[in-house]
Amino acid sequence: MATYKGIKGIKVQSLASDPTASEAAGQVWYNTSSKALKYAVAGAGAWASGGNMTTARHYVNAARNAPQSASLVFAGYNSGARDETEKYNGTAWTEVNDLNTARAGPGGSGTQTAALCMSGTPYSPDSNARTSNVEEYNGTSWSEENNVVTASAWMGSLGTNTAAMMIAGDSGGGTATTMSQTWNGTSWTEGNNLVSGAVAGNSSTGSTTAGLNAGAESAPYRACQTYNGTSWTEVNDTNLNHSYATMFGTQASAILAAEYPAGTVVEEWDGTSWAAVAALATGRYGLAGTGSSNAGVVMGGGPSPSNVTEEWTSPVYSIKTVTVS
Repeated sequence: MATYKGIKGIKVQSLASDPTASEAAGQVWYNTSSKALKYAVAGAGAWASGGNMTTARHYVNAARNAPQSASLVFAGYNSGARDETEKYNGTAWTEVNDLNTARAGPGGSGTQTAALCMSGTPYSPDSNARTSNVEEYNGTSWSEENNVVTASAWMGSLGTNTAAMMIAGDSGGGTATTMSQTWNGTSWTEGNNLVSGAVAGNSSTGSTTAGLNAGAESAPYRACQTYNGTSWTEVNDTNLNHSYATMFGTQASAILAAEYPAGTVVEEWDGTSWAAVAALATGRYGLAGTGSSNAGVVMGGGPSPSNVTEEWTSPVYSIKTVTVS
């Protein structure tokens, strides 16, 4: 009979207690305390509940380059445009200094200590209004920066506080656009347009030299494009619709979550194609997200303004016991 040592070339270890599942993935050992043969595996990604936001709202955005355990969310809508800003420590949200200009559906970039909030709608006199205002967060307070070239709302956004992009969106009156605008830390410049058509309610992630954009509220619903620092290229479409969703990760590996009006659908991008993964527990749209395709977080959303936070982990490691039937 073949032995584990014969197959793997190593002897099964005897341990008094189990190692952590992530460290032991792919290994087999004998637990001398429980007298059981065990092994660890890396399973599919999953969502878990995080701490609720202090202020419920949708059409929020976030410091898109922030990790799961140090996110920053701002703006939104709940009985009017909001100016609240909150930071996350991986467990709970804490309110910090407000934006100077309340807005909903803005762009967002940067980290918890160096973020950018760009354009959006002040909802005054109505949701067709747009603000070209841009604000920068230094970890304590917001300050005014140079305005965007063309004001928009419900757009894609990505990057850092010194190298950011605002992609497409609604310029007012339901007018979707193909434009992209780039921030160099001082001013905004119009860049090359999307190639798949005008979109709003789209989502983006990555950097100003390696960006990813997908989703829309109208045709082309499932178009996906990559950016190389100069121009956009069409790549494989998403399998499902994702309007007013959120995306986090990189151009090579990303998560796209939610769908209007209250979708739970989630897809993962591997640099070539999209595949469905575990669904959100709470259906929503107009939410925000930060992190990586291995460890991300989403927060807020509608249709009723929400304070719900969910954390994404992939893979999920677990320890199993060998059983003989």
